[in-house]
Amino acid sequence: MEDGRERLRANDYPGRGIILGLDAAGRHLLQIYWITGRSAGSKNRILVIDGADVRTQPFAESGRTADPNIYYRAIASIGDRHVVTNGDHTDVIIEHLARGDSFSGGLGVSPSFQCFQAAMRTQTYEDDPPNFTPRIAGLTDLTGARPEIALATAVHGSTVDTLHSVYTYAALEPGLGYCLHTYAGDGNPLPSFTQRPYEFALRGSPADAASDVWDLLPAGKRVALALKAIEVATKRVVTLTVRNTLG
Repeated sequence: MEDGRERLRANDYPGRGIILGLDAAGRHLLQIYWITGRSAGSKNRILVIDGADVRTQPFAESGRTADPNIYYRAIASIGDRHVVTNGDHTDVIIEHLARGDSFSGGLGVSPSFQCFQAAMRTQTYEDDPPNFTPRIAGLTDLTGARPEIALATAVHGSTVDTLHSVYTYAALEPGLGYCLHTYAGDGNPLPSFTQRPYEFALRGSPADAASDVWDLLPAGKRVALALKAIEVATKRVVTLTVRNTLG
């Protein structure tokens, strides 16, 4: 297995990230979402639990920004389908799942995954020149316990074209997750993450795995992290927690 933990540790600015996988005991499907930030507006954020959802909001109202990419519902669900993203396309995906929109024929995947792909096809990178931050998303459909991960990135810095990539994993192994994030590192402009999600070892309990990810993030840029753990046997969400640098 690729040493994804060291790959994340070596990244001095991964931006926002998603890991989908199965805990070491094979009992819980995990969704881990994190935020790192450089600007004052990005750092003035916390993740909050809102019922079954997780949202971003400003920590200090005096530092609220007008940037439309800053505040959004990051984690949500509809039935046995659990969604995590780095922006307001969480709502777009949930709407597609609710309506049952899909591509027509031939994909060889479940209707939920077709909805997920159709929703992400409507997305472009964020309108934040010169960075053009990718939009990333993950879906865990409990009917098949298979994760799907997608990203929409600018094509070679183009402000017109978007490359849509979707990755579906047929099965999960205990202690294995798949990780992707918005940036390949720090820089001006920020270099987008454009590769396939990489394997990531999930050690110990769900809480241990989340703490491990937190510790691997660059200390001066950590903002927040959320953990969602779904019990495989019962399909119940047994853990929904957040960790914030502020507050």
